[in-house]
Amino acid sequence: MHTPHPQPDPELVLTSTAGALNGRRLQGHRDVAAFKGIPFAAPPVGPLRWRPPQPIDPWEGVRPASEIGPAPIQPQPLRSSIMWHTNFADRRALVMSEDCLHLNVWTPEPSRQAQLPVLVFLQGGGNRLGHGGQELHDGASLAARGIVVVTLNMRVGALGFLAHPELAAEDELGASGNYGVLDVAAALRWVSEHIESFGGDPTKVTFGGNSAGAAIVTHLMAAPTTKTLFRAALGQSASGIFRAEGPMASQADAQAEGLRALGDLAAAPLEQLRRLPATSLLLDAHLGVVVDGRLITRDTQEVFVEGGQADMPLLVGATSDEGANFTTPAAARALVERVTTGDRGAELATHYPITEDQLRASARSFVGETRFNYPVWRWARTHVATLGAPTWLYHFRHHPPLPDGIDLAPPPDGGPSYGAFHTAELPYTADNLGCRPWPWTDVDRTLARRCADLVARFVSNLDPNGADLPTWPPYDGTPDGLSLVLDETLTVERIPRTDALQLLDELERPL
Repeated sequence: MHTPHPQPDPELVLTSTAGALNGRRLQGHRDVAAFKGIPFAAPPVGPLRWRPPQPIDPWEGVRPASEIGPAPIQPQPLRSSIMWHTNFADRRALVMSEDCLHLNVWTPEPSRQAQLPVLVFLQGGGNRLGHGGQELHDGASLAARGIVVVTLNMRVGALGFLAHPELAAEDELGASGNYGVLDVAAALRWVSEHIESFGGDPTKVTFGGNSAGAAIVTHLMAAPTTKTLFRAALGQSASGIFRAEGPMASQADAQAEGLRALGDLAAAPLEQLRRLPATSLLLDAHLGVVVDGRLITRDTQEVFVEGGQADMPLLVGATSDEGANFTTPAAARALVERVTTGDRGAELATHYPITEDQLRASARSFVGETRFNYPVWRWARTHVATLGAPTWLYHFRHHPPLPDGIDLAPPPDGGPSYGAFHTAELPYTADNLGCRPWPWTDVDRTLARRCADLVARFVSNLDPNGADLPTWPPYDGTPDGLSLVLDETLTVERIPRTDALQLLDELERPL
């Protein structure tokens, strides 16, 4: 059955410095207005491919803003994967374009006088996938709690993260790579300049993200030109520092990796690469955030260790089964080799036993903790140690009720379930259970309400405490530090597996 396109509300027209926008009131959220598909930078096409985002030209007349703009060019995960079913199985058909630099705003009071706190949220996807229009990140439920919510697109994959010698040579700073991160910085500047028109207070912005989006939050907390654009930070299930891979790539290393990723295209001149169809650049490579020489001029971890990051409240956390999506038999074999041959093997074996009946669970824990839980914990610990900034840690332990009868591959480690897998918290923290037709229960709905409430309180009050939460003290950086466990019952407990995390802190990188 054809679903009609949402219609603009003729009475809902806002005027920003870029031009007038016609949004719409939302069914089911009559107190929330949505303005979608707003361009925040010029289309990064043709000669602007692989260049920092350029200002958008103001438009004349009233621009419709009822539908999300196209997603960036990207591949999609397997339709049998847990990532597909959780993050990408939207009811809306996916439209992609290289002209993708748009954002979306949800506001409960579209008036300059409202001066509401603002959450800018960046999706994950390994810098290869994802976009701000995913149904999972719809901001209506959070906005109904009295905040303005912004989601955005950034360039991903090679179009967003390719470093290349010719790109550096043409740049006045010798910079290349990180074009997607520069897009995020441009969106944050757009928020500073325009969000007042939508009811937001540009001095009360929280920047949050999940997975790769959380890592970018870390980087922009440390980048000199962006750390003043928001007053608080929120990170879910990843960090840009203390990574398993070790230090960030330098320009020389990033450019070498860019050429390797291009394969047969490495010999093509830059002018030719800019003329290729965007789909020709869907490379089989993970190109990430690097020291680009423009936005990020030092390894972000060094900045945090020296206390050079923004002094602001921080709320971070991870799930109990982060490794469920990524652990394979090969990962289990690698853990066995490390325990049996490494110089810290005996200590590792106490936290990751490799007996036949425990190896599978140990491998899942090791993958999840080295890639996700440990970097998040270390992000929080470093922020507290260097600046003493108020910091809260959560641990999401609830298992979402995955439906029977869907085309879902079993966990790659052969485990009995996915548990609280990577990104499992997302339908809850935005109170968006309705975006997936899963067999949600009253327990799920209550947890989603409480998760979204604490996010909105953090954005509004710079403290997630209140309402029906147990008293949740800030993390003090000690081995006995506390976290909020999000499950059927909310409890405040010692951070899970702190002893294992402390051991990982002592291992050489890469892990």
